[in-house]
Amino acid sequence: MPGLFNTLTTTADALGVFEKALNTVSNNVANSGTPGYAKQTFTIVAQPFDPTLGLPGGISAGEIQSSRDEYAEQTVWQDQQGFGLADQSATELSGIQPLFDVTGNSGLPAALNAFFQSFSALSVSPNDSVARNNVLSSASALAQRFNSTATGLANASINLNTELRSATDAINGLTQQIGQLNTQMQDDATSRTDPAVDASLHNDLESLAEYVNFTALRQPDGSVTVLMDGQTPLVIGDQQYAIQASAGSGTAVVTDANGKDVTAQAVGGRLAALINMKNTVLPGFSNSLNRLAAGLADQVNNTLLNGVDQSGNQGAQLFSYNNPSDAASTLQTTGITVDQIAAALPGAPGGNGNALNLAALDDAPQAGGMTFTQSYASLASQVGQSLNSATEDRQTQQDLLDQARTTRSNAESVSLDEEATQMIEYQRAYQATARVVTILNDLTETVMNMLETGTA
Repeated sequence: MPGLFNTLTTTADALGVFEKALNTVSNNVANSGTPGYAKQTFTIVAQPFDPTLGLPGGISAGEIQSSRDEYAEQTVWQDQQGFGLADQSATELSGIQPLFDVTGNSGLPAALNAFFQSFSALSVSPNDSVARNNVLSSASALAQRFNSTATGLANASINLNTELRSATDAINGLTQQIGQLNTQMQDDATSRTDPAVDASLHNDLESLAEYVNFTALRQPDGSVTVLMDGQTPLVIGDQQYAIQASAGSGTAVVTDANGKDVTAQAVGGRLAALINMKNTVLPGFSNSLNRLAAGLADQVNNTLLNGVDQSGNQGAQLFSYNNPSDAASTLQTTGITVDQIAAALPGAPGGNGNALNLAALDDAPQAGGMTFTQSYASLASQVGQSLNSATEDRQTQQDLLDQARTTRSNAESVSLDEEATQMIEYQRAYQATARVVTILNDLTETVMNMLETGTA
């Protein structure tokens, strides 16, 4: 009888084990589409069987094992940082590239061409009022083109201020969520192995990687410490350390929770791309544009000062600007009249000598050995090459990210086919065990009845 009861007990326990196994499979299926979820594997432990020692055997539920591969996760985070950097760079450059026409049919190159053509026409008819008016109108149009291009770059820089704040807000929002999950794991030990909590944590970390480079360190209490570039705390335990971005002096600066400048630590993700655009890329484009505007204005003005106007007086300047550092945005015509244009040279009043000199500026190498048109083409080419490089890098990083996610998916994701197979196996095992329980129960009743009959 004791053996029969022991067998009934172990068989009944097996029913509970298979029920837990089925619950694990069901949970996997229900969360197959949950972001950050890693497949859970139910383990069954065989119990020792030795009747002489009173060990009835059977099975018991072992630990539920997570398929989480932290190495695969970190690889995804690293590639996510690279993609965020490249994608943000390509996006910003896509908005800047239209400011720099490379065809010569519009924008600054067309205005430059029209301006020097007006001097060519003036050299043919130096005293023609229409030709002189064309010089003034083309000069005004050229100044406006410089102004609009500079304004476009300035607006892009202003927009970056908003995007920088949005990026840091996103980072702070995610680190706040991670801090809340840390609190949950610190307060409740069972949540440390809860697959739902684990999924939320890893989903937040992957989202964070899109914005900034970080190191995540798991602590004994289950919490995760997050450090920007492995240095600046973003999350420690339940404490979040918010970062801030500012551009008050025109330069983007990222500060930690104590106000310390940590800009140099942002080397990955969208935040790094925005900082690079704000502090390096856009200022480089603006400086080149300002040098071109100032060089053009100075050369034209100096050439005009060497000539004489229709009254025989020294020529007047055609352009003015505030400072070389903002020449493109402040460039304008001086308001000289058509008769003040110095088309002639002092030794030949009424002639076209200086108009020829002005027209020749179009092909004359300036500082750096390039003409004005070539200088502009170099700048436009630099913008285009930067965009092409960022676009290619984005595709490369996307491919790497896809590959890393595939590798992780192979290790962690739920296969509905596998789960369906396991469910059938566990169901059949459950049904078979239930049948054994029924048989043992019937056998026990029969034995009990026999004992009662024998007693009577």
